[in-house]
Amino acid sequence: MKKWISSCLWLLMLCSCSYDNINYTYTLQSVDAFLRYELDSDVKMPLVVRTCMGNNDYLYFQNDVWPELLIYDLPNGSLVKRTRFEVEGSNAIQGGFLHGYMMTDCNRIYISGEADGRIYETDTTGCIKNEIRFGESENGYRLLSCFSDNGKMELIDGKLYLPQSLNWQLGDKVMESPLMCCVNMETGNVEPLPINFPQLLKKERVVRGEPTSIVSKYKFCYDGNNFVYSFAYSDELMVVDSKTLDVNYKSGESRYISDIEVPVFRDSDIRNINKKLCEYPAYDNILYDNENRVYYRIVYVPQEMEENVDLISMIRGGRKLFSIMIYDENFNVIGENLFPEYTYNPRLSFVYKGSLYISTNHVMSPDYSDDILSFQKMNLVKL
Repeated sequence: MKKWISSCLWLLMLCSCSYDNINYTYTLQSVDAFLRYELDSDVKMPLVVRTCMGNNDYLYFQNDVWPELLIYDLPNGSLVKRTRFEVEGSNAIQGGFLHGYMMTDCNRIYISGEADGRIYETDTTGCIKNEIRFGESENGYRLLSCFSDNGKMELIDGKLYLPQSLNWQLGDKVMESPLMCCVNMETGNVEPLPINFPQLLKKERVVRGEPTSIVSKYKFCYDGNNFVYSFAYSDELMVVDSKTLDVNYKSGESRYISDIEVPVFRDSDIRNINKKLCEYPAYDNILYDNENRVYYRIVYVPQEMEENVDLISMIRGGRKLFSIMIYDENFNVIGENLFPEYTYNPRLSFVYKGSLYISTNHVMSPDYSDDILSFQKMNLVKL
């Protein structure tokens, strides 16, 4: 393992030295400008942040695993609303929720309940306005609640699109799980979309509850026309036309990864598993910048973790070292930036008014604070 890491780090340095030989045309440049949001003492540092744009622009997130959303004015950082939802009774989101939420404005928030296969339409008062059952489609397919951080739900032309995870109810056909389902908010009709997980790993090696199931890990974004998927262990982006559902794969590997592969775990020791998850290269979130018409893709490059590091915090908080790839509107790679170690948390990032904002809340940073959620501005610059 150490030999593999050393070889990858050598390759990383080699690629860094040969940067001038790569025909990149854009780069990200950090700016001395920050967006900051104060956190109360009972608010946990979020695992995911989301934005809502309209007459007013908001940043919002869930308070750890609690059924509570915090909504901030995005540009000025003030807390607009802190809404705690009931989980029992007539005005309740049964069983609470985790990651499965999105807001279009303060009057419309959609939440996927964990326990009962329902979509709840609510608002910042916490009042339930409408419920739609989506646990089973008309053809009998059983759908999953949105409890992973694959990406936020999308409301498009009166239809709510919900990301799906591996559906173990399919047994041997688990890799045929749909990536997304669609709920018609007017009729209540529910259907799984014919978009399946790519065959990145032989299905006999995908075991429920085992580390190999991380092959299904993905993030996606919506660019106004396409759903764009970034799978953790695939160089390719999967681009799905939101109207025709046609699927295309776009190549574009990171210059820091010579050969992406799914980690194989032959050790039951949880620390060794987590260490491998931290050290192996992988792709993560994908974000769309509609002003510059580019995509940003997070890349965890090969790295070696120190023995005294809290590995769970690294997995939850952006690892040690990462780069960001830049794709143009045709999915050509036009740039890639390697960021300094233990400085930023790329899991917490968003695009706002033509700039990328990345959280400076890395737990290993000497400036880390639980009291302030902070983002630094990154501008896209032509070389």
